Amino acid sequence: MRMLVEVGKYGRVILPKRIRDKYGVNEGCRLLITELEGRIMLVPVRVYDHPTEALYGSVEPSEPIEDPKSFGREYMRKKLAGDIC
Repeated sequence: MRMLVEVGKYGRVILPKRIRDKYGVNEGCRLLITELEGRIMLVPVRVYDHPTEALYGSVEPSEPIEDPKSFGREYMRKKLAGDIC
């Protein structure tokens, strides 16, 4: 699907309603802006009321974990540091 939009004053772009509805982009939503191969990409960012919800299911332990929150935090620290792929 291709749509043409115009960049307004101050660099503002209005996303068409069809796109906003399709991707759940509403007032106050956050979008990540990134470049890839000469293109500008807007990626909706999901915000969690409880950030640990984002970790649910991301790790499959080989043995039971006593403190899942601490384990998840440590895992994400290592992943962000590049120690885990």
